[in-house]
Amino acid sequence: MQKLAILLCFVCVAWCNDVDSYIKQNSENFSNTSKIKRVYASTPTLLYLLYAVSRHSIVGLNYEFNELERPYLDKKVREQEVVGGFFGKAKIPNSEKLLALSPDLILANNNVKQLGKLREIFTHVKKPILYFELKNLDDYIVAIEILGEVLDKKQRANELIKYAKQSLELKNKVQDVIAKHSLKKPRVYYAQGFDGLLSECEGSPHALLIALSGANNVHKCENISEYGRVKLSFEQVLTYQPDVILVYEKSFYDRIFTDKKWSLLKAVKDKKVYLIPRKPFSWFDRPPSFMRFLGLRWLVSLNYNEYFDIDMVSETIEFYKLFLDVNLTQEQAKEILAK
Repeated sequence: MQKLAILLCFVCVAWCNDVDSYIKQNSENFSNTSKIKRVYASTPTLLYLLYAVSRHSIVGLNYEFNELERPYLDKKVREQEVVGGFFGKAKIPNSEKLLALSPDLILANNNVKQLGKLREIFTHVKKPILYFELKNLDDYIVAIEILGEVLDKKQRANELIKYAKQSLELKNKVQDVIAKHSLKKPRVYYAQGFDGLLSECEGSPHALLIALSGANNVHKCENISEYGRVKLSFEQVLTYQPDVILVYEKSFYDRIFTDKKWSLLKAVKDKKVYLIPRKPFSWFDRPPSFMRFLGLRWLVSLNYNEYFDIDMVSETIEFYKLFLDVNLTQEQAKEILAK
């Protein structure tokens, strides 16, 4: 295991062109794959991904699951010790608690701004580390395949990848429909915050599903913030007059239709305001996760329902069974969808 630790320590998925070359170049790394049973993920995004591929491998949590998440997650995972992780601003794990967990492998994001501190702590822990670059949905597919290889879950990984690729194929299908019917792309405003006035710039990784679903983000920026949540005035939103509004906070969604000010917007008048599903994790962002493969289908069904026969209740039931091993009833699926 010491040899494996040295070999894995500075491996990064982003440095390889594809999974095959990754495995080929580092095949010795995985010669003792059968010994990797206990895995600690240092960010929520990686924790979710590890849960989908091999939840029984999880040892230690980087944060405590909230009320939206807990009902959909395995009890044994929910009860794991919280040791902290690398996410948000200045958050780091407790190295002593992490060491006590004795993980066989640590998963980390290849975040340049955090690499120095990350390596300092993990070098002290002296455990093998596998770095991932997760900037777009294609990266998630690569990460799933590599986790399937490392954790001896190839069949499981292939099932998840099949679904993910089918979701991404919608991007091209939507573009074909737009071109064939000369459609105008819907203009979308992403409303975050309790007042709905925090949003994301066009091109921001926090709003990538808007473009993938064949829509345009109304908010353009010269400089895109890594953390996002850009503050707008209502007057700005009013000038945008979006066709569709996606809402993150339920409390804001519950009052938007009765708010005289927001009622001036076309999207509100047309009842094209949608609450983003967030159980157990957001289908859109914050934090980003594999749930976006379902979120992409949801957005396409909202924006192009005349051209795509997508039954979102059935889709939700299928996805939760496949990725989370949760059996939903139709009523539960509708509740998640806020129908």
